[in-house]
Amino acid sequence: MSRAIVAVTACALLFGCSQTSRYESVCQLIRREVVEEDADGRPTIVDVELEWDPCPGDQFQAVRGGAEFAACMAQYEVGDALPVVVRHWWDSRGYYVWDIESVGACAHAIEPGTEGSFEKSQECHDTIRQGVVVGFECNRQPFEDLVAVCPWMARE
Repeated sequence: MSRAIVAVTACALLFGCSQTSRYESVCQLIRREVVEEDADGRPTIVDVELEWDPCPGDQFQAVRGGAEFAACMAQYEVGDALPVVVRHWWDSRGYYVWDIESVGACAHAIEPGTEGSFEKSQECHDTIRQGVVVGFECNRQPFEDLVAVCPWMARE
């Protein structure tokens, strides 16, 4: 047990396990949906779904934002490739998490645990038995190839 405590402490002190990092990448806007509107029909909550094009496997991010984010995102069309800024930080539950700070020119307020914002990440491979594809298996944990290209997806 004491070795584990030493390892965690060394990691925190030497390697900055609790540090926050920022990354830049590109995503494709694949869905934009108004969730709520005000009495005048202006969006007050919007959901956007983004696909991480440079990342291997099927990597998607759903982002929920308020009125300012909704108004800003209206300038983009589904299919647009947009620059994003990602914040990656140590969570109190003992692993790293990430969220998007901006999409294109639109600032996104990060509210950890917000309903509607989440990532969907998986890599699937065919299951082959006796030379025949009999199904598939998917891994939802970040794998080495994914983290090498998209380091913000690392959990450890």
